[in-house]
Amino acid sequence: MEMQTQRHVELVDPKKMEKLPIINMENPSKKIDEKEEKYLRQTVTYEFMNLEEPGVPHTFPYGNSKNRYTFTLLHGGRYKLPRFIARHIESRSTPIWKWMPDGTGSMIKSRMGVNQRFQMREVYEG
Repeated sequence: MEMQTQRHVELVDPKKMEKLPIINMENPSKKIDEKEEKYLRQTVTYEFMNLEEPGVPHTFPYGNSKNRYTFTLLHGGRYKLPRFIARHIESRSTPIWKWMPDGTGSMIKSRMGVNQRFQMREVYEG
């Protein structure tokens, strides 16, 4: 007989999550429509993976000056979070730079890509 282990899911205070603003880092001036906001505010279970430093907890603040919450996520931990928090975590990356000749004999630094720092894996419970 095979036993399945159920991982513990950390619950984050839903009342605090409702008050947090949805921050669009790519285009802060873009207004989010009602349908997208409803989708982003849905709470889903995620497994957090620290790709930059596996095994190391990640602590970060999220919000603005009026509504701020500090998260501490453990590598491999499961959390019930709104989609906009997961989107924010996955958007954090480190740029990859490379020195290249500019055609005049000088070297310039060019951005070649990014290294993803974190991954939020959606866990389907059914």
